[in-house]
Amino acid sequence: MKKVFLSVGLIGIVAVVTVLSCKKTKYNAAGPTQTLNQLFAGLRTTPQKLSVSAGRDTIVYGTNGTMLHFYVNSFKTVGGTIITSGTINLQLVEMYSVGDMIANRTSTITPDGKLIQSTGQVNITATMNGATVYANKYGLGFAQNGSSSQKMEMFYGSTNTSDSTANWTVCDTTLPGTVSYGTDSAGDSVFYSNYTYVPPPKPWYYVFDSCSSFGFMNSDYWSCYNGSLTQITAVMPDTSYNRRNTQVYVTLTADKVNLDMYDNDSGGFAEQVPPGLNYTIVAITNKNGSFYFCQQSGVTASGLKVSMAMASDAEGDIISRLLGL
Repeated sequence: MKKVFLSVGLIGIVAVVTVLSCKKTKYNAAGPTQTLNQLFAGLRTTPQKLSVSAGRDTIVYGTNGTMLHFYVNSFKTVGGTIITSGTINLQLVEMYSVGDMIANRTSTITPDGKLIQSTGQVNITATMNGATVYANKYGLGFAQNGSSSQKMEMFYGSTNTSDSTANWTVCDTTLPGTVSYGTDSAGDSVFYSNYTYVPPPKPWYYVFDSCSSFGFMNSDYWSCYNGSLTQITAVMPDTSYNRRNTQVYVTLTADKVNLDMYDNDSGGFAEQVPPGLNYTIVAITNKNGSFYFCQQSGVTASGLKVSMAMASDAEGDIISRLLGL
């Protein structure tokens, strides 16, 4: 199967390479009793709760700066009817760091194996009176600490199964408002609602004004760079650390790329990565309710094998470690 590594050269960020290689199928089955989603549910970010009125032009912000701009026709029922009144209850999860992605079991990969570089991910759900509400069109701004002229595209998240990590499919970029051609400043007109300026908490944003879905949303782009891959393997202490109770990620730390490593059926988890880049491997295990954790960093090299000294750890401490990534 082809696998293509893709990335983008943002200011101060090293480009990731694009390559072709064969890759084994990933497994995420946690066994007959508990899924990986259940085993690692406690690591997930607690959703923020927001509410807005349907039928009104409204801007609200998440605690990490994400902008949600709802228009008079932003919400609809399952049958497609525009909701023009009533309170919409929102739950928002913001994921701006690699640690956030690991905690919420998301990667930076497309279904056909192409790697993308993220400038922010969110997960949004909407309900009214307990019933699911769907998106018609709304604006979404991903907060940034600096300006950039690099364009970004909107990606929608999906999973292969109910228990697999989220991966990403690019939206229809021919539609207006699905591509951001650089960051908008805090004084830009996009931060106005009903002619009233709603000051954002961050200085710069990638803004998409025609999002048509809730759920997982991602601001990404890719650029091709030809190169070769090498396999990196996370060697586990023994076979009790396996695909039924363990999640292992390798991150290319300078580029905010996060890969879900696959069980290679020989006592480790493996991934194909470009050589010569800084990496961090994070392994998390939940065996019978007890957590184990290990984090190792270095530089990718041909045939690299990294021994993961798994140590008992508390769930709360693992969350704190992920926040530091």
